[in-house]
Amino acid sequence: MKQRGVALVLVLWIMSLLMLMAGSFSLTMRRESTGVSGSLSQAKAIAQAQGGVALAQAMLLHEDESKRWRVDGSVYEISTQHAVMRIQIQSQAGKIDINSAPMTLLHHVFQYAPLDSQAQLNVENAILDWRDADDTPRPFGAEKDDYQKAKLHYAPRNKPFRSMAELQMVRGMTEEVLAWMQPIFTVYAAGQTDIDYALAPRDVLAVLPEVDVNLLDTYFIARQKSAATNAPPPAIPRRQNAGQAMVQEMQDTTEPASAPEISVVSVIVEVQLDDDEKSTAQIEVMMEKIDGANNLPFQQLTWKTQTDYAQTHSLFGVDVTPLLRFAEHTPQNDTL
Repeated sequence: MKQRGVALVLVLWIMSLLMLMAGSFSLTMRRESTGVSGSLSQAKAIAQAQGGVALAQAMLLHEDESKRWRVDGSVYEISTQHAVMRIQIQSQAGKIDINSAPMTLLHHVFQYAPLDSQAQLNVENAILDWRDADDTPRPFGAEKDDYQKAKLHYAPRNKPFRSMAELQMVRGMTEEVLAWMQPIFTVYAAGQTDIDYALAPRDVLAVLPEVDVNLLDTYFIARQKSAATNAPPPAIPRRQNAGQAMVQEMQDTTEPASAPEISVVSVIVEVQLDDDEKSTAQIEVMMEKIDGANNLPFQQLTWKTQTDYAQTHSLFGVDVTPLLRFAEHTPQNDTL
């Protein structure tokens, strides 16, 4: 009897162990199945976003000029049965060239930077010292000796910035300031000293001395309507008096713009799938229009794919005029 009892307990124990293993295996399989499903959905979102980049390129090259998409930051929306895609194209001609911006403009713009007044002077002059060709520090600037004193194991290149990321090496630069600079400045403006107001994003116009910021909302509503109807963009709202002395000084101390036509644009494509996972993907590309080299109309300068990104930078937080929305299998598609 005692042996039977031990055997029964052993059988029950083995059965319990097998049930536990079976349950664990089942849970693992469900998790792996969910993971595979999620990965597949994410891959679909990325593939659609890649298709959006190709669509943006096609619309920039549309043979009918009246149907070409704007490069002023207007957001286009395309809806399909299973996804919604938004695309924004921004010409770098509408930004401030960090390599050619005159000192007066740089000083004015940096008054809006997330810095106290002394740190502002330090950073803006350190930027000027980084890009100039000499080793003589400006007042509040920084050259080789200053970097050594700060225990930084490098020195200013004394050449133009090659990327916005290079700015993080400037003495006194912080992540917060660099993030503030990203939508305002560019290194892809081919040395231009003038800004194309018609292509400038809000972040740029809001810091220019000649612009009346109180009228920017009205201006961008009018510009969005002009994009939808393919009309010329409206004139920027200028200040009547404030800032005119600075604007004149900038014009007097800088050479006329002699750069070639700006052909570099940033393209942001964001996709939201209408599936169980609600997967999203965002691709940001910097590309340059080229004339037939290797039979390719565009050269990719940078490419970044994101599936886990801050929703504060989502294109779906931007208002889109109905005239820039296109749906699958609708007459509006004839305008694409």
